[in-house]
Amino acid sequence: MNKSLVITACTFFAGTGFACKSLPETKPNIVFILIDDMGWKDLGYMGSEYYETPNIDRLAGEGMIFTQAYANAANSAPTRACLLSGQYTPRHNLYTVGNSDRGEAKDRRLIPVRNSEEISLDKITLSEALKRAGYISAAIGKWHIGNTPENQGFDIGFDRGELGYPGGHFKSDGEYLTDRLTDEAIKFITVNNPERTGKPFFLYLAHHAVHTPIQARKEIIDKYKQKSGVDCHNNPTYAAMIQSVDESVARVNQTLNELGISENTILVFFSDNGGHGTQTCQRPLRGGKGMFYEGGIREPMFVYWPGTVKPGSVCDVPVISTDFYPTFLDIARLDKPENYTLDGASLMPLLKGEKSINRERLFWHFPAYLESYAGLKADSRDTLFRTRPVSVIRKGDWKLLMFHEEWMLDGGHERIPENNSVELYNLKTDLSERNNLCNTELRIRDELLNELLQWLEETGAPIPSEPNPDFVK
Repeated sequence: MNKSLVITACTFFAGTGFACKSLPETKPNIVFILIDDMGWKDLGYMGSEYYETPNIDRLAGEGMIFTQAYANAANSAPTRACLLSGQYTPRHNLYTVGNSDRGEAKDRRLIPVRNSEEISLDKITLSEALKRAGYISAAIGKWHIGNTPENQGFDIGFDRGELGYPGGHFKSDGEYLTDRLTDEAIKFITVNNPERTGKPFFLYLAHHAVHTPIQARKEIIDKYKQKSGVDCHNNPTYAAMIQSVDESVARVNQTLNELGISENTILVFFSDNGGHGTQTCQRPLRGGKGMFYEGGIREPMFVYWPGTVKPGSVCDVPVISTDFYPTFLDIARLDKPENYTLDGASLMPLLKGEKSINRERLFWHFPAYLESYAGLKADSRDTLFRTRPVSVIRKGDWKLLMFHEEWMLDGGHERIPENNSVELYNLKTDLSERNNLCNTELRIRDELLNELLQWLEETGAPIPSEPNPDFVK
């Protein structure tokens, strides 16, 4: 896969005819657009009747829509760490944002595993791997995994701090962060046009939208104030943030078209976790950001690649954010780094129209706590936490969640019928995860449970087991 293809360039000279020479073919460019906290139902093509995303909808319709795309975590930092390292959370130990002991100590039954706030420099990031194929890379926008993009192999890297933003979405002069990040992305693409440099590029455009604080341009907010909300989609400012994201995607794609490089560029659209429960919801999915029910980890995703991906195609195969790393290696015609574990599978067979990538299982591991907030209490197991320590497996239509407090302290496998340590759902018949089948589908429960426990052991996943002395019954 490392061998570059060649093309033949010929020039006509009067009197002597054509002179030809072989030139290396420019490998496909990669544009990865990551949105912060955008939920599965927050786009027109995913069914929203309130948010307006005509540009995203058009590109999704002209590319491949993934209906069962997952983030590796239910909140921001670990998903980004998994995406850029190509590894599940137990291999890099970045599980959450900040401390793992969120919420009140008196409410936590276990001492959680200590969280890392950065991926170590010995991890071979996606940008470092792509350098071997000559890619020029930029990380523009939210980083959130420690060190700096340049430390982790990017040629260019900056976040809102370097652009003069104090922490919100507006500067004092009124400049809007989504627009500015888009300007910088367009500048990078234009300067590094392969027609000029002879090298492909990898753009990682990580927007801060639609994360809190919920702020947007006034003229767009006013537009949505004239619309009637639909169910839990009814926040004009949040809707205006989504529209600005839509405009950003349109501008980036327009630049690719104007430079004539669209057909040699794969554009991927993805979100890092579910929508924030006080701003939006993902019904019929249960939950949202911070929960390992479908609403917290199932994401909007499409791939637009004219001439390669069939327009109007839909993929129902479950995929996960660790799959991007091996996919992009395939695109760059690179082998995986030696002696380095990758947990994902290349999506190239799916992008070419095949129906499988020959993988049976997806996994999640979260040995920490996330406190609850008003918008998600109805979908939580309890009103105090969005999630307590949990590990998850999905296999086929089945999904099993194992909660470590009950598993470690209330009798484990022997007392599953009464200890509430395991939840089992059939996502084909119960997408909303309301009908726990762990005490009726015993064969599939034990099969998934054994495979999950085996994976935890194989990856060396740290499991919280020490009782918390500050817990109050």
